[in-house]
Amino acid sequence: GRRAGLRGGRRQQRREPGCSSGPSVPTPTLSSNHAPGSKHRCVFRASVCTVELPAEEVLVPSDDFTITFHRHVSGQEQVSLVDPQYLPRRHVKLDPPSDVQSNVSSDHCVLTWSVRPALEPLASLLSYELAFKRQEEAWERARRKDRIIGVTWLKLEAVELDPGSTYEARLRVQMVTPEDAADEEERYEGQWSEWSLPVRFPAPRRRGALARPLGQPDSALVAVSIVLLLTSLTYLLFRLSPRMKVAWYRDVPSPRPFFQPLYSLHNGDFQVRDTWGWCGGRAGGARLSGLPRMWASGEAWGPLSVLGAFSVYIA
Repeated sequence: GRRAGLRGGRRQQRREPGCSSGPSVPTPTLSSNHAPGSKHRCVFRASVCTVELPAEEVLVPSDDFTITFHRHVSGQEQVSLVDPQYLPRRHVKLDPPSDVQSNVSSDHCVLTWSVRPALEPLASLLSYELAFKRQEEAWERARRKDRIIGVTWLKLEAVELDPGSTYEARLRVQMVTPEDAADEEERYEGQWSEWSLPVRFPAPRRRGALARPLGQPDSALVAVSIVLLLTSLTYLLFRLSPRMKVAWYRDVPSPRPFFQPLYSLHNGDFQVRDTWGWCGGRAGGARLSGLPRMWASGEAWGPLSVLGAFSVYIA
């Protein structure tokens, strides 16, 4: 499975800035440590050195190479050692994901993509990174989702996207080492692939509660609650108002027990009469509100005896 998984990975590249293919410049050569006599010359194109392995030579995780520099000086070849054990599995750069598609529903968007069939047995070792942004934004401002391992799909929830906007998304892939890897041959390292071609999709419209940010109450529900509360308070005040009045009047004490003679002699006619006549009569004068007339047993009750407790009105 490992051998099949690394098919198509026969090309090895090394970047050597400033190098060219001139006769005085060292030429890198890869020699297999497992297949004697297998040597491959690295050809420079610009600053990139590329080795094309023949179709019958397939890289496996256990492969390692010796890298040497060869140059000719005064007609003699000089060889210098660069790396005695170059492990291709530690320098893997995959092709970018392909066939990126989107499927938008009312509350989310599902992105799917594909990898080369030769990499399918290594699906658990492939880690993806997603970048997505609004169409009018630059990729430098794109949001990222990484550590997408072992799957070829991802769901973007509607709350992560702005309604009415058009988005673009792209992916790249990298080989990773499983956390439980015990065998050295299961350890892969490398750099990110190039970005895939972007896919464009509209943001979900959102429905129901998804149209509001998490934790924000519904304004219509709040308005209805306030109206119901005010209506209930108005009803309670209307129903309790007569009862409160009755209870208030029931609590007012009666002066009858304290002025029993006045009630019995004058039937509650609360006026004050002094020795000169009735106070507050037709002739004018001071009238004391709240006291009965006292014209019994020859006693004259004057107004001065009650001024401290009752109000005086001047007619």
